[in-house]
Amino acid sequence: MREEIKTMRLPHISVPESRAEQVFAGADVAEPVVDGEGDGPPWADLLDGSDEMIFMVDRAGIVRVANAAAVQILGVTVGQTMTAPPLATVLQGPPGSFDLDLDERRLRGRAVPTGEWTSWYVRDVTDQVMRVDALLAERWRSAFLSEASRRLGSCLNPVRAARTTAVLAVPALADCAVVVLDGERELPWFRVDVSPEDRTESTGSLSRWTVRPDSALDQAMSGLSVLDDPRLGDDIGALLAPGFGAVGSAMVVPLPGHTSPAGALILARHAGRAPFETVETHLVRQFAARAGAAISAATLYAAQADAAEAVQRSVEPPALPAVPGVTLGAAYRPAWERLRVGGDFYDVRPATDGSGRWLFVLGDVCGKGIEAAVQSGNTRQSLRALWLTESSPLRLLGLLNQATLTGDEPAMATLVIGTFATGAAAEVEVTLATGGHAPPLLMAADGQVTEVDLAGTAIGLILDAPFGETHLTLLPGETLVLFTDGITEARGRSADHPLFGPDRLAAEIRAYRGAPAAVIAERVAQQVTDWAGDRLQDDIAVLVIQALLPPEGGAR
Repeated sequence: MREEIKTMRLPHISVPESRAEQVFAGADVAEPVVDGEGDGPPWADLLDGSDEMIFMVDRAGIVRVANAAAVQILGVTVGQTMTAPPLATVLQGPPGSFDLDLDERRLRGRAVPTGEWTSWYVRDVTDQVMRVDALLAERWRSAFLSEASRRLGSCLNPVRAARTTAVLAVPALADCAVVVLDGERELPWFRVDVSPEDRTESTGSLSRWTVRPDSALDQAMSGLSVLDDPRLGDDIGALLAPGFGAVGSAMVVPLPGHTSPAGALILARHAGRAPFETVETHLVRQFAARAGAAISAATLYAAQADAAEAVQRSVEPPALPAVPGVTLGAAYRPAWERLRVGGDFYDVRPATDGSGRWLFVLGDVCGKGIEAAVQSGNTRQSLRALWLTESSPLRLLGLLNQATLTGDEPAMATLVIGTFATGAAAEVEVTLATGGHAPPLLMAADGQVTEVDLAGTAIGLILDAPFGETHLTLLPGETLVLFTDGITEARGRSADHPLFGPDRLAAEIRAYRGAPAAVIAERVAQQVTDWAGDRLQDDIAVLVIQALLPPEGGAR
């Protein structure tokens, strides 16, 4: 079967030029004539039904064809040239795509050369552009709040949080931002100002009593916002940067805190900059909420840090005194290194009875962290009070045990309490009493390490607890090492987690025979810390008492 292919020619539309201009201009004229047919399509209605503004311009710039939208919106007139800007400027340029603003409309168009004429197609994209702008603005606001949360969340100091708040606000929200922090007497403030020439930051404070009642700042500190009040320029002028000039728009909002505002945020814009819109006001309040939360959290953290610092100072091991004929050394490592405090403690003090003896103690309160630190502080304070009237180590243990059991919060502890005094032959006489503590180690001048025979019951368990006591003499060059059980019971970082143990401790002490007491103490603590790594489960403390060797050539 043979397929027959036919070619069809479209009919030629014959329209006089003058009539075509009128048709495309929307005039009420007869329909165009189609060759061979009586009636043609309604070309004017076809163009008038388009969403685009369509018109054609000849080489002389005269509009030859225009649909109704082009006439009504663009103001084109068939048979005339366009002279009104900005459309006239576009028509005078080369054909191509263009964007222009006309009477609050955003227009987008293109020009297509067609022989002697140029066809122009223009669309109103105002709604589309507004939607895109709104989307971009919302994305910017979300990104701004996200960045503000990130940067403010890392501030642990209220002054730093105030500075970050002001820095973020300028120039994103205003030309000048002042953050005023709350205070009982003084109100610290931080200001950031941006000008065409420079960006400045400054700080200061103002007396709370100088804040005028019912002023914008007073209202903000009470939790109320003041938005574009005509009085704001004069009200906040003293806090703005010198030479800021006329205030075009301003607002003062509270910085919400946990129970009351943490301060106030003052924002000011130069005259000529757009005033705060409703969406911007909402953004400022969201930003202020984040800033207020950050400042309040930083203030609370600072208060807690000050309290913790006070506790740390009260329970930190004291500096060791200088004692003739004796060298002392000590080392301390808390299990919670970030707190720098724990339940282990030591102390060395002169006796108050005029005997020339020295009192010392090494103890370990049950527990770790702040609670153990507080208990060890209480034990140290009780012992210092008892030292004023008693110097016998055995009787001191009994009195301390009684005081612990009759206290409001009894706590179990192990201690070694002792006294030492230097003799005429460079010997050091030592008396030791223990309450459940590990016996000290004694290293002779030749490096031999032995355990002191000493045992007793921990304090805080029973009222009539038995305590052990012993006396020994340190010859020149001999060393007495007292330690807490956190050293021997420290578990290694290897898979089977072996204990550091007394044998390893004795070997470490022996390895540093002849070294000063401070070196021995620090070396032991460091070796145990390295052994346990990040598995240090208990505080460790070491106290070393060493009888000095006589100087070379001196009496022996």
